Amino acid sequence: MAPHRREVVVVGAGIAGLAAAWALRDRDVLVLEATDRVGGRIKSERRGRYWLNFGAHVFGREDSATGRLLHETGTEAVEVPGVLTAVSLHDRVLAGRRVETYPFRLPLARTDRLALMRFGLRLRLDVARYGRIARTGDQQHVLEYLGNRTFAEYTGRLPPDVDAIIRPTIQRSSGEPEELAAGYGVGYFHLVWDRSGGLARNILGGSSTLPEAIAAALGDRISTGCGVEEVAASEDGVRVRYVAEGQPHEVSADYAVVATPAHVTRTIVTTLPAATRDALGEIVYGPYVVAAFLTGETSAMPWDEIYALAAARRSFNMLFNTANVLRHGRREPGGALMVYSGASLGRRLWEVDDERVVTTYLDDLCAIFPEARGKVQEAIVHRWEHGLPYVRPGRHLIQPALERPLGRVFLAGDYLGTRYTDTAIASATAAAESIKRAAGIEPA
Repeated sequence: MAPHRREVVVVGAGIAGLAAAWALRDRDVLVLEATDRVGGRIKSERRGRYWLNFGAHVFGREDSATGRLLHETGTEAVEVPGVLTAVSLHDRVLAGRRVETYPFRLPLARTDRLALMRFGLRLRLDVARYGRIARTGDQQHVLEYLGNRTFAEYTGRLPPDVDAIIRPTIQRSSGEPEELAAGYGVGYFHLVWDRSGGLARNILGGSSTLPEAIAAALGDRISTGCGVEEVAASEDGVRVRYVAEGQPHEVSADYAVVATPAHVTRTIVTTLPAATRDALGEIVYGPYVVAAFLTGETSAMPWDEIYALAAARRSFNMLFNTANVLRHGRREPGGALMVYSGASLGRRLWEVDDERVVTTYLDDLCAIFPEARGKVQEAIVHRWEHGLPYVRPGRHLIQPALERPLGRVFLAGDYLGTRYTDTAIASATAAAESIKRAAGIEPA
């Protein structure tokens, strides 16, 4: 093992690690990635004018951490024009007009309609409260909001059809209403209902365009196939041990940014304080089974004006029309759709072979949109065992331990907050700025 020294070592080439390395691109930085690709849970594949998406697909507005990174890297993102709040129940699809009208338009019994109206009014008020807290940018207060009980306790017992309408939006977080905190569940509806404060932009060419742009700029400062086994900090630096092509290596650095999932970070950083190690152990990730479809229609389809649809009582929670952003102007042939099963639906399909998953998904897709029959030209299944970290009751109690200073080691990742890719990018950018200040580097 021949050690060498760098200014900064970044562990992990998901979007958090890439964002940190981008912010430090004028320094001597090395990125170590265990897999053979960059981007982490951001993944898409181009298909001519369209793209198949398998991971993160919507991104923050222009004044967010994500928006600034997109601008700096020259990655084009545009507002999603389609409906974000479509719902399917039984044989009915609702898309468009205000969500407050849905109780009157969905096929519900009178008592269920009243239950949905009562719950919807309370949820609307709490979404507004959540939005006011979220706009302050205080992550601790966001986590504290309705943070001591589950979303299921918040809703109370709902009629089966009402539960079937609400549950898919919660399950897209990778957790069930019985598992995640009430405020976190309210936050998901805030993301869907509030375009100005939520996630409502698509990256043209597919989400992988962003990590690919950063990787191209960093060049050989990114090393894939390098599995980090230990990050150990001392007063004068950080030692990183890793394995590449079966051989052990070691690199020392002035600082390290560890941008791996919480359970990995907890294992490889051997100098963590006990409170931080325990807090990382409290972070829970849920699974996803995802399928992307390339479609070959030659005329308008009923999903053209829809971007996101919550599917009640189907094998997938959500359906996304990833070609929607290209639907302004003249309608071109073809398209692309994505469906995914999170939380219990993902676990149910986890061991099912891909061919059967595709058949199951297509049956439900055609049940919702009969016009889809015979239009799918390609289908690819992807699985994320650790899809998203979701917030459980009491999560706010461990935030101080996750944010405490760790000397020459800095943590970054989506598990540090509630804004998904934006949390990952913001925490990585903050880590890079802290390193610059500690090293006495003048801001650009």
